[in-house]
Amino acid sequence: MKKQQGYVALIMVLTISAVALATATSAVLLSIGEAQSGLALSNGENNLNFDEGCMEDALLKFRASASYAGGTITRPEGTCTITVSKNVTVWTITATTTSTAYKRTIQAVVTRSSTITITSWQEI
Repeated sequence: MKKQQGYVALIMVLTISAVALATATSAVLLSIGEAQSGLALSNGENNLNFDEGCMEDALLKFRASASYAGGTITRPEGTCTITVSKNVTVWTITATTTSTAYKRTIQAVVTRSSTITITSWQEI
């Protein structure tokens, strides 16, 4: 009888250890996933801010020259591509991040007549 009690105690210890190990492993994997999600969100927001800065640079160039046709803007944070499409006085300017895995794109619709008016500014 005592021999069987030792086996039962050993099986209980092994079972409890397996459950504790599975719980700890799940908690670690979930925390890694949450950390990766948080990092991706932070990097995406940084790129959005970078794209907005590129768009502002493009709008300054647009204001200085009616013949502005876009191109590449290189800044310390990275590189973005500016594309411009013109329809008489309505211009659509698009800024896209090209140097990172977290791609963001900002599009502004601008009317250029005697004054410059931004009619739309959105992330696409």
